Amino acid sequence: MPKKLTKQEDSSKVFIGSGSNQLNRPPPILKKLTIKDIASKSGISRSTVSRVLSDNPNVNAETRARVRSVIKAMNYIPNRLAQGLVTGKINVVGLIVGDIRNPYFSEITRAVEEVLNASGYLVVLCDSAYNTEKEVDFLNVTRELRFASIIMTSAMDNEGLISNLSKLSCPVVLLNRYLQGFPTDVVSFDNQYGAYLVAEHVIKLGHRHFKVLMGPAQSSSSIDRERGYRKAFADHGITCAEDAFVYGDLRFETGYQFGLDLLKQKNRPTAVLAGNDFMAIGIIKAYIDNGLKVPDDLSVTGFDDIQMAGMSAVPLTTIRQPQVEMGQQAAQVVLDRLHGNKSLPRRIIFDAELVVRESTRRIRIPREH
Repeated sequence: MPKKLTKQEDSSKVFIGSGSNQLNRPPPILKKLTIKDIASKSGISRSTVSRVLSDNPNVNAETRARVRSVIKAMNYIPNRLAQGLVTGKINVVGLIVGDIRNPYFSEITRAVEEVLNASGYLVVLCDSAYNTEKEVDFLNVTRELRFASIIMTSAMDNEGLISNLSKLSCPVVLLNRYLQGFPTDVVSFDNQYGAYLVAEHVIKLGHRHFKVLMGPAQSSSSIDRERGYRKAFADHGITCAEDAFVYGDLRFETGYQFGLDLLKQKNRPTAVLAGNDFMAIGIIKAYIDNGLKVPDDLSVTGFDDIQMAGMSAVPLTTIRQPQVEMGQQAAQVVLDRLHGNKSLPRRIIFDAELVVRESTRRIRIPREH
């Protein structure tokens, strides 16, 4: 028969110390370390310690190493907000993405963080869901807290957004976007040429009846891609119906619903060019869920070449964007600005690459009898 536990032996309770008074004793209060403490311990002036903490270059290597050694030994954690009041900024960079569920943004986020973290900057993420009001609210917070910089991947041509971006005193880098009314650094991709490449690929497979599911109409990426699609059609003598181009919101669910809507049409297209991989994969799933086959019943192309593009139910023909390299480049542009580069705004454009997989095929032409 198991032994009955007494109150002192109850394993669900933890007793500290040998006396009952130990239980009621409050935890010790740890003294908060200050810059004055670091200065006293290292024998360096408070102003020099402050310069070390803010990565001011006007500190010699020996002094910097001495201060950092004391900081590490004393386990000192600087108050970023307090530093911001002194220096005018905190070592925090805001990153605004449209939909973190999309692996495209996940890859970019990781690349940005790796570069900026290595240089002592914290990255704060805003998943805006392509909501301009949410983006403006985040920008207001970054201005109030004196963020060092902003990287934005979801900017739309919106007067309110442009107005709030213009109020920022910190460097702003637009990633895969540009805004006509807001001159700033841009790290982007040749969206027009990428769209041309993928449209031409499908045209050469014999397709003539298209639907194009675009991203938001206010997005510079969508505008450039539409130009590329239309140029490819024109160069090959193809006239598109007025309703061939449909604007979406780059979400998987939108692609899925678009696929379902196509199934209700009597005169279905033979190919769909989707504005990103996420929507393209949604279209493919809608067809498969209803017993149809891709590419036998419909050729589908995407844009971005996210990781799941090659692992989807039907591996996706798409345009590859170097997401990691673009994220790294955007972060490096931020660091260049923060380190004093005052050159005119730059526009860095990455090349497009067509990736052909199994979601496209040559159109079947009925034999004449």
